[in-house]
Amino acid sequence: MTEQEEGDIGDFTRQDLRKATKFVEGDYSGINPRSFYRKLKRAVEEIQDPRGFKYQTQGTQGSDLSIESEDVGAKTGTVKGRLRADSEWLEVGDGELEYRPYGPHGATGLVVGIVMLLLGISGAGVIWTVLGLAGIGGGIYGYTRKSTDTFPIIQQDVIRVLLTGEVSERTREGEKETRTDIFANMSVVFSGDVFVAVDTGGLEELDWTFRREVVNQVKRWHNQVVESDREELPVEDGFIWQLKGWTDRSVQEHRDVIEGAQSVLIRDAPFEYRVAYTDLLEEQLTPEMQENLRTHETELMTELEELAEDVDVYVEREGLQHTSRLEGSSGEHKPQLDSE
Repeated sequence: MTEQEEGDIGDFTRQDLRKATKFVEGDYSGINPRSFYRKLKRAVEEIQDPRGFKYQTQGTQGSDLSIESEDVGAKTGTVKGRLRADSEWLEVGDGELEYRPYGPHGATGLVVGIVMLLLGISGAGVIWTVLGLAGIGGGIYGYTRKSTDTFPIIQQDVIRVLLTGEVSERTREGEKETRTDIFANMSVVFSGDVFVAVDTGGLEELDWTFRREVVNQVKRWHNQVVESDREELPVEDGFIWQLKGWTDRSVQEHRDVIEGAQSVLIRDAPFEYRVAYTDLLEEQLTPEMQENLRTHETELMTELEELAEDVDVYVEREGLQHTSRLEGSSGEHKPQLDSE
């Protein structure tokens, strides 16, 4: 499975995160943003599931936490930080597609049968005519026969965190020295999404005629998601495509095509592409698997709540102030005030 490039968090706003599958918001006052960012990153990295530590984080203070003065020499400014964490891809279930298991065989039989029939008609003998008719009949039967098979679908959890606010300098008087530090009033959004993709790890276990159909279907889904014609992939179909199947049986070539198409949707393109692609693939899952995904999304919400609570503990221990929290799911916001 193609992974997100290291350090490529992507640009996202507060509004983007409020459209996520699940989200939790918190407002904090009097926070040192650098210390808060370090704590936040550690808290995400410490999330575990039955397999161990769950997430790989992306984001550093140097590249993803910016503190800027509003004016030269001013003691106030703005802060903005982003953090992203991706879990490993895990199997969620199987999708189902209809295909022609003997499409290439039938197409070949038709071509050979027609050639034999023409030879028989042109005087080569009755046997050629009979073989030609048999070839055409067998070819039609093989080409028109349809069946269904399943392909594996995998899922990945993604947490994104955005913190924004205002910073100011404060001078603290100590017994031996005076120290100047920065503090911020920040709004923090913790969002979680569950994404799915076609698993390319077990393609060799699929029948080659079905594997070709999976490749074609991924291309179709890709073209449904992208927004411009120049991003679309060419999709062949029909009799000629079936006939060419004998020269299109490489597992590695099929894997490369699927991963190339999916990398655009789940890594390089706008985040909305991943959401749209996930919606298309979820439709291929059985109702039971879809319900399992909904349950998993609820578990992800619990993770976000526990992450926010972990941050609350840090804030309280440091003697700072946590002002409020807002929780939501798919755009439905349920305010919950936790004023100290």
